[in-house]
Amino acid sequence: MIGYEIEISLPVTDAAGKKISGDTKLAETTARHPDGPTGKPFFRVVSDTRSLPNRTKYSNLEFVTKPWSVVGDGHTSGPAALLDTLQRIRTVRDAFYHAKEGTLSGSAGGLLQTLPAGKGARFAPNNGYREVAGTAGNGDGLFVHYSVGVPLAGMATFFDRLRPAVPSREGAYLPDARHRLHQAHSFAENAADAFVPRGPAAPAKGADGFLSAKARHRREVLGYLQLLYMQVTAFADHADELESGGADAGIKNRTVVLSRAPLAEVHARLDPVVQTALRNNHDALTTMLADEYHEKGRGQRQRTFYDTAFRKIDGDPVVLLDYTKAAFTGEVSIPQQSVFGGMRQISPHVEEEAVMVPFEIRTFGAVMKSWDEVTADLKDLCEWVQSSYELGMA
Repeated sequence: MIGYEIEISLPVTDAAGKKISGDTKLAETTARHPDGPTGKPFFRVVSDTRSLPNRTKYSNLEFVTKPWSVVGDGHTSGPAALLDTLQRIRTVRDAFYHAKEGTLSGSAGGLLQTLPAGKGARFAPNNGYREVAGTAGNGDGLFVHYSVGVPLAGMATFFDRLRPAVPSREGAYLPDARHRLHQAHSFAENAADAFVPRGPAAPAKGADGFLSAKARHRREVLGYLQLLYMQVTAFADHADELESGGADAGIKNRTVVLSRAPLAEVHARLDPVVQTALRNNHDALTTMLADEYHEKGRGQRQRTFYDTAFRKIDGDPVVLLDYTKAAFTGEVSIPQQSVFGGMRQISPHVEEEAVMVPFEIRTFGAVMKSWDEVTADLKDLCEWVQSSYELGMA
């Protein structure tokens, strides 16, 4: 599955001219999935929050799409549906900017159906906001997050495709998160060598051939440990920042790939041999992770792995060391929401006979995108997921 969120700068208020709470569903497209009149809308328009130059908060707009399957049978129809949805969003967005003033409901003709919370919602283009669309280096001012479901057995392949699109360099957006994406690969390779020995491919069988059990195990562990590493180091980087006097903000932006599923739920879908290897060696793996983390900060800056650091968002506090152990052992399921804050959690699920792991890509390509760049991103993501699926099913 692939879905996406496109945020724009345009301000909006409620009917009384007040700020709207974030993530309020304001409207949805009248076009619906062709599974009948109760089918899901192709996208919704929701409120988000940005800051004016004077740091006052205001409500802006975001388009949130339904996800489409892009693997197996879905690979023939899903990519086209994603691009069709993008064109519909562009039409509505352009209508919003053309209207500039007036109500949300009156700006897009019959393309949108206003929801109760959106009744009377109005554009507020004169509130002093900074418009980035069309300015140098900002494309059409589209700030995009992609939600992607990737086959567990092909996740390492997907990360191989993603890394070149998120280069690690000074001056790049989210440089620490990018560094951890690249570092995750070496950690996973070293851990796999130490605890899941590499096995040779079995002889080819028939026209398709097949991989040995050991090769499949290694492929699984390479993908899972990269995902694990990015989640744990995001928590650790945030804790290190707080200890240095930084603000308690932006933990989601500490990772390029944010898992929407609790890591224990992903762990439970691994081959039992891999589960056992990770569980039996969790102390050594934690030490390996903490050592690599400490020694290889961006720019060789040493960081401290504060194993007693904790996050308290909902329910009981989550301690960094406990979160790490749970990821390696799968013995306790810790909600991602309890570490990273507001998010919709989605469990791993079967799609076209493959176990899909859902996550969000926090940065990919340009920060502010053009419509052409989003189109290219979606095409790339569809191909990467399909190639990961094909390998995972081998």
